[in-house]
Amino acid sequence: MHHLTINIFARLTLIVLLVSGMNSFADESHDTMPRLLVMAAISDNPRGIHEAMQPMADYMAGKLAPIGIESVEIMVVDSHEQMVLLLREKKVDWITETAYSAVLLQRRAGAVALVRKWKQGVPEYRSVVFTRKSSDVQGLDGLVNRKIAFQHRGSTTGYFVVASALKSAGYRLQQLGSVYEQPAAGELGYVFSGAEYNSAIWVHKGIVDAGVISSIDWQQESTLPEKIREDMSVIYTSPPIPRALELVRGDLNPTVKAAMKQALLAAHLDPEASMALAAYHGTSKFDALDGNAVAALGLIDAAIMEETSEPVSSP
Repeated sequence: MHHLTINIFARLTLIVLLVSGMNSFADESHDTMPRLLVMAAISDNPRGIHEAMQPMADYMAGKLAPIGIESVEIMVVDSHEQMVLLLREKKVDWITETAYSAVLLQRRAGAVALVRKWKQGVPEYRSVVFTRKSSDVQGLDGLVNRKIAFQHRGSTTGYFVVASALKSAGYRLQQLGSVYEQPAAGELGYVFSGAEYNSAIWVHKGIVDAGVISSIDWQQESTLPEKIREDMSVIYTSPPIPRALELVRGDLNPTVKAAMKQALLAAHLDPEASMALAAYHGTSKFDALDGNAVAALGLIDAAIMEETSEPVSSP
């Protein structure tokens, strides 16, 4: 008998202390007052990221000028490993990331989550596990000896949240070499589809028994056309996860941290910030992380501890 919900919330109760402890450790020493602030992101599309980030960099440079910041420059790297190294070398100060990558940067480079970002106007989202309505799979127990399609190894909602919940509930997961391979007896087989749309199509065509998608993509016609969605049944929905986060180096000067946080939290009230927010991935506002958000990040941290493969950034 699997006790998924009980295990999840038991773990969430414990990991709040872990996340708080990481942040406290990161704050033990601080830089002197910098003149340049480096804003960074992980992406394989540097041009697109520059276009999205430049208006926000310019806006924040103006807001931080009174404390001595002369400019905010943008840096784009293509791997999590590069970002970790740059943070440790104090060559990056401010990072925008999704929850999974944010937790990795906290754990491996001492980054600190400053505020939550309402990316595309959404403060949080969930993982959704779905099957065909015609399937005899009515719950997660029914996936044992079956196949589930995750998005990719670096996806927060498309892999890590659900994989962690399944493992914590006692399910044994087996990565398959292809969709045509069958899992060993008593195991839940999984494959990576590469994209949310692929997962939906594979479930729809019966190539796999279940798929995982974010609650945002569940509602998007481009990812899950209504014709296909009507043929699907949701068998599990995860607790909410912060949509995106703004992080800083843990040892960044505290005056800079405080000024950044104040400016970001007030940006949605400032008419001068409207264009910058819109360009910045359709951000509607920034707000403080509450206990639920911290707990959700801790759940992801627990999943990371169980993984041995190299991470990648999630979209």
